[in-house]
Amino acid sequence: ITVLRNINSFDGVTVSELAKLSGVTRAAVNRYLVTWEQLGYVERSRATRKYTVTPKVLEFSSGALRDDWITTHVRPHLIQTCKVMGWPLGFAAIRNSQLTVLENTDAESSMIVYPMREHITLPLVGRSAGHVLLAYKSEDVRKDILSAALAKDRYLFTRAQMDSTQFENDLKRTRTQGYALSKVPGVNWGTLSVPVEVNGDVDFALSNRFHPSAIPLDLSLIHI
Repeated sequence: ITVLRNINSFDGVTVSELAKLSGVTRAAVNRYLVTWEQLGYVERSRATRKYTVTPKVLEFSSGALRDDWITTHVRPHLIQTCKVMGWPLGFAAIRNSQLTVLENTDAESSMIVYPMREHITLPLVGRSAGHVLLAYKSEDVRKDILSAALAKDRYLFTRAQMDSTQFENDLKRTRTQGYALSKVPGVNWGTLSVPVEVNGDVDFALSNRFHPSAIPLDLSLIHI
């Protein structure tokens, strides 16, 4: 449990690091990892050779519900598409008033140096996936989600470098055009996100990240 907890605490960790952190021999850590990888609880990045937990570890939480179909059905398509495009893909949803990346292909992308782990949480405002998901919510639901998000971070709009009017205009534009396009504040990443409808509701967003220096934002729809 200590070893598994230490894997869960980092975005990626090696066998040597786990042994040192957990006070367990490398041989023991290796045995655990081989078993857990076979069972689907951890995975190792081919690029960094570091281990991270998978969404399957959520079954250890009492009563936790897992989106098994995402790992089983969505992830293989994401990986295959990423191999063709090169740029990383992400599959996200709103969880606890935050944007949660449920799956991504950073580890499989040839364009990524430092992979982003799955189930990382991001701000809803200022991220194209967050704007897509909010754009397709009813006004009442959207207000409730934003109210909860602002209660956690009152500088949500400031960090996104926009005000509420700009935000609402962006949501209207997103609904009209069917996608959201943005540059992530503070880093050299652009993101294109589209809604994913399941059983009549848009509860997920599919995103593609790219460098604007390689593909300008105004040309990204043509290239991607």
